[in-house]
Amino acid sequence: MADEARTYRAFISYSQQDKLWGKRLHGWLESYRLPAGTTARVPAGERLGRFFRDDEEMAAASNIASIVEKSIDDSESMIVICSPRSAKSQWVASEIERFRRRGRDGKVFAFIIDGVPNSGDPETECFPPALRRSANPDNPNDLPIEPLGLDIRKDGRDRAVARLAAGLLDADFDDLWQRDRRRDESRLRQLILGLTVLSSVFALLAATAVFMGLQARQNERIAHDNLAAFFAERAWQNLDRENTLAAARYALAGRQLSEKNARSYHAVLGAIMFEAGETLPPLLHDGAILSGVYAPDGRTVVTTSQDAAAKVWAADTGTLISILTGHTDRVGAAAFSPNGARLATASNDGSAIVWDTKSFSVVARLAGHEQALQTIEFSPDGLSVLTASRDGTARIWNAATGAERHKLGDAGDTVWTAEYSSDGQRIVTSHEDGTARIWSVADGRLIWTLTGHTGAIYGASFSPDASRIVTTSFDQTARIWNAANGRTLATLEGHTDSVLTGVFSPDGKTVATASGDSTARLWDARTGRLKSILTGHKGTVRAATFSADGEWLLTISNDATSKLWSTATGELSRTLLGHAERIRMGVFSPNGQQILTASDDGTAKIWRARGRPLSSFAVGEDAVAFAELSRDGAYLVTAGQDDTVQVWDAETAKRLAILTEHTGDVYGVAFSPDASHVVTASQDGTSKIWDWKTGKVTATLAGHEGPVTSASYSRQGDRIVTASEDTTARVWDAATGKILFTMAAEGDIVRGAEFSPDGTLIVTAGHDRIARIWSAVDGSMLGMLEGHTGSIGSAAFSPDGKRIVTGSADGTARVWDTADRRAVATLTALKGIVSTVQFSPDGERIATANLDQTANIWDAEDGRLLTTLPGFGSEVRSATFSADGSRMVAASSDGTIRIWDVSRLTQDWDTLATGACTHLLSAASREFSQLEIETDQLLGSEWPDASRDVCSGAQGRPTISELYAAAGIERHARD
Repeated sequence: MADEARTYRAFISYSQQDKLWGKRLHGWLESYRLPAGTTARVPAGERLGRFFRDDEEMAAASNIASIVEKSIDDSESMIVICSPRSAKSQWVASEIERFRRRGRDGKVFAFIIDGVPNSGDPETECFPPALRRSANPDNPNDLPIEPLGLDIRKDGRDRAVARLAAGLLDADFDDLWQRDRRRDESRLRQLILGLTVLSSVFALLAATAVFMGLQARQNERIAHDNLAAFFAERAWQNLDRENTLAAARYALAGRQLSEKNARSYHAVLGAIMFEAGETLPPLLHDGAILSGVYAPDGRTVVTTSQDAAAKVWAADTGTLISILTGHTDRVGAAAFSPNGARLATASNDGSAIVWDTKSFSVVARLAGHEQALQTIEFSPDGLSVLTASRDGTARIWNAATGAERHKLGDAGDTVWTAEYSSDGQRIVTSHEDGTARIWSVADGRLIWTLTGHTGAIYGASFSPDASRIVTTSFDQTARIWNAANGRTLATLEGHTDSVLTGVFSPDGKTVATASGDSTARLWDARTGRLKSILTGHKGTVRAATFSADGEWLLTISNDATSKLWSTATGELSRTLLGHAERIRMGVFSPNGQQILTASDDGTAKIWRARGRPLSSFAVGEDAVAFAELSRDGAYLVTAGQDDTVQVWDAETAKRLAILTEHTGDVYGVAFSPDASHVVTASQDGTSKIWDWKTGKVTATLAGHEGPVTSASYSRQGDRIVTASEDTTARVWDAATGKILFTMAAEGDIVRGAEFSPDGTLIVTAGHDRIARIWSAVDGSMLGMLEGHTGSIGSAAFSPDGKRIVTGSADGTARVWDTADRRAVATLTALKGIVSTVQFSPDGERIATANLDQTANIWDAEDGRLLTTLPGFGSEVRSATFSADGSRMVAASSDGTIRIWDVSRLTQDWDTLATGACTHLLSAASREFSQLEIETDQLLGSEWPDASRDVCSGAQGRPTISELYAAAGIERHARD
């Protein structure tokens, strides 16, 4: 029966709260066509088949249950849209169990849109229990089925659909995905070829007559500009893949080729620089950088490299201070003494060197190991140096003389790590033979051998109080041991590949592990209970390290990214993008303000640890409905659902005033242009004008017959417009509080109202899915903006008044031409209700706040998503720009305000380009490689010279040769 033809390729099961996602996925799947060359059951170019979705297939049905049951029986597979809503849906559970009783468990696919799989927390768990029950619900002894989980948040649309297609057709995903990519490339090449042919035709026609020469040159330039426009698309494609270096090259090169398309390059380079984060100029070596370490005072960093050198850099500027040469093979590790007076380096040449950090002269050479050194560390008192080697031994050395004090173990399998306890009395070593060993520092005596792992142990670390040890192993587990008696306290199981690193948090309560399975995990250090699975890396997670306060965990990966996670929630805070190859290590500065990463791409980078968030503070326990900065940026005002309005110092987050005369939730608030007053909108049916510095109400705007949903000043400050659930909007005199006129139409609740910049128009947002444009002179209605399929919650004018943006419960925002009422761009917010919208001060960007717990920034011209600000943990109620466009304030339902630095998205081209060429791109990444040119027809046509610098021709940007010279590298090394 499993092989017989069925009506539907798959049954799509989802909660009705995720209805929009059901519709979206249904459309994606039914429009997908198989690429040529795949060995699948569907011919190339054909669609996958029909997919059952209840709203699509049975809108007019009377017996819904019977149709659903029949459709499940007639479906080859089942796709479950997984979210915390579907996990709680009895309807979804019934559909899954019905399908499983038909004996086709291997064809259940989990399509994750929200929540955390297997979290165990009802508020975040996204897998319905039926996905984890026995294969046959009627036989509880059957083993559970592991569903294939696809996460749209990580995979993206194209990859997720391809993965589903491969699973549905039993095809090889890698083959299908690569053919998909080649098909896209082919389409682009065909378009480019068409443009090229068109250009040639124009040129040929023009050449037939001398008087047409000017036209020929013009047409050739048009074709060239059209080709160059694709550089922006290439940049976006690479940014989507998190390859910021390639993305920046395409944006910078495109701008050199075509000034006509300058806006496109500008938009994408702003997004690239925003996503990449703030760094100092790259620290360069002539080879892979294997390690990096901060001095105890945080003023300098040392990097070690495959080029057999260590380099000392200023941590605040990235300036090279000294090059330490003396090893004859690559330098794999370095360590400072606790007082910072000495530096030790360890090399594959079997030796270590102790250096004086003032003169950078050699203090002692530690010779005796017979093979490469793996790690090096000073004792807590700084008098000894500990090394671990591939020769099977660890050794303790006199830091002043280089004399060997103790040899720990005999020649044999590799010692991967060696570490002192915090009191300096013991050492723990990890071994290739599957053991860890505890040694006495005083006499080098072996105290305990920790046995139990069934594979090599790659790491062993003490807890901060030295009472416990964590080990990590090839056997895919980590273990926590009692350091006093060598007994196992807990085995940490769950990784599906080698566990490479384990480390205790500063308070000793949590253990973090990093694995070849592309995840890191957080565990309770006392019980061994799994707390969080940190997913998102696309390659081996090599290491994890805690910040000094324990609030953050940094993971580094072979996928060329580092990620910063909240240890409290396990949520991803940010991804550090800017390396071209795998990252070897990452570490926080002593004060936690910086992060140092080292990569095989020959660069180390020093990052601003906080990234784009400038500040975050709690306004109260209740939701914040709205927040905005004053025009001078000095003050911040918040409206709360605790009936209060608060004014804050925007720089220090100090509360300056609390206004408490409303008797209902405050839905909206706005500063007057000079910031001397604020106007509020409340559930109690009134608006109030406040002199916030005195805390007094200067006028109460009474007359609405329902809750007031918004209130705002005209740009001139002479009038106020309010919106209400009584289906009207009203205009008031800002000085006297006198009502001037009422705007009413046959409709529904008015969610928001705003003046145009010149004060002549007003736009209102309606619950009836219509935005209306009114005369601000007499209140007459001038036109309607129709097209949304859900309630409109917010509407705003562009700075020049020529456009209007609306945000809706249908999951979109739309940009409209004010004059002809035509929609010119649609912003798809993906996950539901858009709560507020606003143009940036230059009109180039749009901010949206979304109830999917994100705020987004979009390109106002073409509706492209520029960036998503994640990690709010609750609904985002408002997102507003500062008057200069450099900051964005977001208010959320957890009572928190977050202020973000969004200046990269609004900076001028020269500032962005200079930043990209000096801080993002290194000397080695400012040119397209020959391989890139050979495999990209666009580059081959428009940028064929592999020695051409994408940053050339601009003032103030150092040349490639100058960058190498500043790093002490004499030659321009090319791969």
